[in-house]
Amino acid sequence: MISVDLAKKLAKYIPWEPKVGDLTIVFGEAGEEIIEPINLKHEKEKKILLSLRNVGHIVWLPRLTMLLYELKKRSEKGFSLTYDRETDSWCYRDERMEICNSSPEDAAARALLRLLEEEEEKVS
Repeated sequence: MISVDLAKKLAKYIPWEPKVGDLTIVFGEAGEEIIEPINLKHEKEKKILLSLRNVGHIVWLPRLTMLLYELKKRSEKGFSLTYDRETDSWCYRDERMEICNSSPEDAAARALLRLLEEEEEKVS
């Protein structure tokens, strides 16, 4: 599962569209993080969920497949996401970078974040 900090940073760049079964982190009254799946009840209230996410009360956690899809759209020559047994980490590799992390989701999310930040710098 992608970290909350990465999810918040990615949300600045990509307007994710949550689907039933996706995970969100809701912050309780005492500030505790509660992981909740989006279920059919939430699907009917999608607009409320998305507006809460924008205000910062809810964080949507994109799935690995969604991260990989976004990376594929931005990849010039392809990429790999593999497990490195020696370092006990998952590594994203393409022609521009190598990023390793403890989970495949975080490795992909960090790579995507770097690409999105680079895209933003080119536009500026």
